[in-house]
Amino acid sequence: MIKLIIHLIFFTAGAGLGIWWGVNHPSEAAVVSSQEEIQAAKIQAAAEAKIELLNSFLSTKPADQNPAKYQQMLDDEKRKLQASPQPPTN
Repeated sequence: MIKLIIHLIFFTAGAGLGIWWGVNHPSEAAVVSSQEEIQAAKIQAAAEAKIELLNSFLSTKPADQNPAKYQQMLDDEKRKLQASPQPPTN
């Protein structure tokens, strides 16, 4: 019970300080928010690419499932992700 109370206190303090910092430092908060959006978009694009890759591999006939072909597809996806533009760092 005490552990729960301590967690709630720290959660409330952290949320309160985060809101206070965002209100008192709007330009820095905008930068942090834009960086989070860029990172989330990259993660979502990578996840969608992997899902599409797995769906295309699983939808093929069992005779067509070649491990070398799968590895080549994975390597192509890695190259695409590495070639994607990096978010700006400030």
